Formats: sequence, structure tokens, C-alpha cells
Amino acid sequence: MRLAEFHRVVSPVYYGTLGVEKTLSAADEETFYSKYHKEVLLEESYKNALEVILWQMNRHQVQGVLLRGVEIRSMYPKSEMGYTFSLEFLVSPKDMGKVYNIMNSMDYEQQVNRTNHGRLYFRVPGIRVIFYDEIPLGNEILYKHLTHAAQKYFHGNRKAGIKNWNLSMQFLYQFGRWVDAYMMGELKMRDVMDYYYYIQNPAITNERRFIEELLEKAGLTEFAKQLNILASLWFGQGGEVDTGTVFQLEEYIFSKGMEDRRLDSKIIPYEKTRVDFYQRDRDEEWVKKQRAWMFPSKEYMMQFFPILHKIPQLLWICWGIRGIRVFRKSAKVWIKEKRQQIHARMAEMKTKIINKINKKVKEGIPEDEEHEDR
Repeated sequence: MRLAEFHRVVSPVYYGTLGVEKTLSAADEETFYSKYHKEVLLEESYKNALEVILWQMNRHQVQGVLLRGVEIRSMYPKSEMGYTFSLEFLVSPKDMGKVYNIMNSMDYEQQVNRTNHGRLYFRVPGIRVIFYDEIPLGNEILYKHLTHAAQKYFHGNRKAGIKNWNLSMQFLYQFGRWVDAYMMGELKMRDVMDYYYYIQNPAITNERRFIEELLEKAGLTEFAKQLNILASLWFGQGGEVDTGTVFQLEEYIFSKGMEDRRLDSKIIPYEKTRVDFYQRDRDEEWVKKQRAWMFPSKEYMMQFFPILHKIPQLLWICWGIRGIRVFRKSAKVWIKEKRQQIHARMAEMKTKIINKINKKVKEGIPEDEEHEDR
């Protein structure tokens, strides 16, 4: 269960246990179903949240691009087998203040985002929405290509709003994120599964030549080749395998990047230096991000405390007021989550008790007689 949750494949694993000889205990099977049901409900919440966010962004004329939505679900044989980790948007830096007000009005809580430079907003039951003011990719070629495409939209579109990229652009963005995840030892089974269903899509097949040329220019041809072989082994028909590489890649994924680090220089030869530098500075960068989040710049604070335009000396007081607001909102969310957990636990206990009573009744042991015997 823990491995399935870490790799975000609870739904496919649960489907795999249906219709086969039972190898799980009743308790494990019930736990799997509970997690599966939770994921299905969360996916529906993501779909509804995306519709509302897009409507709000267009209503307030926020200019941007939808980098990652819920499109991958439609590519799976069954939509509930798909998984949405987050909704991701690229917006103009000047609109970040609008974004904060919009998300705050919809009860989203802004949280510290340690993994990258985007602004993360969270809302129960687990919806994550991230806004970037630049393309969050480490590969220079992919970064420039997608940034250029976004700038053409920002400068060429007079009517503000959120634009949906075509599937090939979404795939290139996703591919860049998979590369970064691989280099940080965070590539998961779900990523390989998503890749497999992306390349099966006719829209990607029709753009295959363009995509392959761009990946070759970016120095990612070997990575794409090995990812393709691994995806085919796991989810397709298999085929000829370079066991010296693809099985090492498999071990690399399952060990969270701790095994076979020498693969980095073979699969992605030009990325290792960048990632080594990033890892050395990660802790220092994290401290800076925490400080910047706790004590935003005066220009940022002026959006929410107009009095700073007249009396900038009140910045420290405004920081304190903001901190109290954030704490109160976080406490409210925490209490709400705990209440939901307690209610869920009580409902689970109630179901177990009812099932136990029904089982005894079916066996012909009335409940009152059992108490008399006791």
C-alpha cells in the first residue's frame, strides 16, 4: 500500500486485484478500496475546481496558460485510473496579486512550495494549484521553446484569459518535468504510466517527428528511448530490451534515485552538472524562500495593505497582521481536516460493527441470545 501511494498508482493496483485470485487480506482489500474511492472523489473535485478557477481567471482578465490540467485522465482506458497531482498555470508576473485575491476568495490557503518556485495554493480535500511566473523547467532548450510559445500568446493576444495549450505542447512540458524528476530521484511509476498513454494519443503520434527533433536538440533522445522501453515493458507488449540500461533505470526509480547514479551521465549526459549545483544550493535556497514567504517585499504587501503607500514604516505591523491571518486560516483548515478524519473513522467503525452484526445474524446467532450467553 505504501509503495502504491508513493508512486501514485493506487487506482491501477486496485483494478489489478479485481477478478483475480485473492492475495490480499480482507483488511488490506478494504484499505485499498478506501484509498481508491478517495482518489476517485478527489479527481472529480479537481475537475470541478479547474472549471471554477478558469472561469474566475477569465472573469478577472488574468492572462496565462494552463500548463497541467486533468487532460491525462481521458487518455486512460478508464478515466478513474488517471491521477491528478496538481493543477499548474503560467501567469504574467503582474497578475500574481490578482491570483492571490481570487484564490483567497475561494478559500484556498497559500502554502510554502519547497519543490520549485511556483506559488502553491491548497484546499480540502487535497486540491493543489500552482501558479508560476516562468516555465519551471531545467532543460534550457525546452525552457526556451515553451517560454517563446508563451510570450507569443502574452504579447499577441489582446483579450486576456487562460489559454489551453495543444496536447503536443502539454506533452513537452510534462516531458521536461519528468526529466527534472528523474534527475532529482523523484520519478515515479505514475510518470512512466502517463508517458505511455501520452504517446498512444493520435495527437502526439502526428507530431512525433517535431517532438523527436526537439528532444534530440535538447539532448534527451536517450532518455526518451529508455523511458519508452520501460513503459512498453510495464504497460505495453514489451519487445527487445537493452537489459544493461532499462533494468537499471527501473531500479533507479524504485530506489528513489539512490541506486545506479551512473545512469545520469549515460541517459542525460548534459544535465548532471546542473542538478549537482542545484542540490548543493537547495538548503540555502529553501531558507531564502521561507524568509521571503514570511516577510514579503513592501511592493507585494502594498497590494493588501494600501496604507503602506502613505506610511511605509508600518511594514512590520502589516507583516504581523498577515502572519496572524495565515495562522488563523491554517488552524481552521487543520481543525476541519481533523474533524473529517474523526467522522471518517467513526463511519468506518460503524460500518464494521454493522457488518459484524449482519454476519452473526446470517449465521443464525441472534444478537440478544449472544448477550444472554455472555
